[in-house]
Amino acid sequence: MTASRDPDRLIQHFLAEGAEHLQDQVYDAVRADIEQQRQRAVIGPWRMPIMNKLVPIGVAAAAVVVALVVGTRLLGPPASSGVGAVPSVQASLAPSPTAAPSAVTPSATVRGNAPGPFVFKGVGDGPDITVTIPAPGWYGEQPDGGTLVKNDKSDPPDGSGMIGPWYGPLYVYGDPCQWSTTSPKAPVTTVDGLVAALTAQKSRDASAPVDITVDGYSGKSIILHVPDDASFGKCDQGRFGSWDIAAGTNDGPDRYHQGPGQIDELVILNVSGKLMVFDAGYYAGTPAGDLAELHAILDSMTFKK
Repeated sequence: MTASRDPDRLIQHFLAEGAEHLQDQVYDAVRADIEQQRQRAVIGPWRMPIMNKLVPIGVAAAAVVVALVVGTRLLGPPASSGVGAVPSVQASLAPSPTAAPSAVTPSATVRGNAPGPFVFKGVGDGPDITVTIPAPGWYGEQPDGGTLVKNDKSDPPDGSGMIGPWYGPLYVYGDPCQWSTTSPKAPVTTVDGLVAALTAQKSRDASAPVDITVDGYSGKSIILHVPDDASFGKCDQGRFGSWDIAAGTNDGPDRYHQGPGQIDELVILNVSGKLMVFDAGYYAGTPAGDLAELHAILDSMTFKK
């Protein structure tokens, strides 16, 4: 390391702080040695400078101290205030305080309706229908919502939910994609009439109907499909629809579907002589647990009589 030095000034400054004043010959010996020795930093103890054997041991000790001080100054002063101040390093015997672990903020609970009863408001003079939500994460507004959706998601590829009830006559389209030109003139009004119309509907791949009884009301269940390759953009108004509640309207289907691959499981009942329908929708990718909850909700339906 190369640095500009003034040995006379450094030695004079050091000696001025010492307890004793050294003799001139000691001063000359130290000064001559400092002029010849190059200071360097090493990893570990400082290297001791070589002294003339004729110099007394006391002089050698003084020279070592001077060399240490000069080397320290040449390498740069420590971050302490005051000229010539020697920092005092004091090890703390007390262990460093350990920070207390931060409390883990609990994740927000799944929003939506708490497990328990949920009421679907009856349509017209139809009865209210109560279902039991078996687990958190089902979204719906009661009493006038008409829908109940798992995790607020009914879209493909893994949504699920139910919608209803429809109560009364329904106009079933011949083609769910080209519905504006295939709406029938007469509605269906019975369980068997609705099953027949939906089975005949284009591209729905309907299952065979199954006889069911829900809270004392008889009816049928049928499963319909939206084709996996259905292009909703090519459908009337971009909607793939099953039925309407009125004839001759151009405002779109009253029941339209959420996306290609949707599976619709319909509960079709005769309630006090009138047609009543619930539609439970899901997909091939819907988690098995969500689907089990959806079926549990369907099985829990009770009617206000």
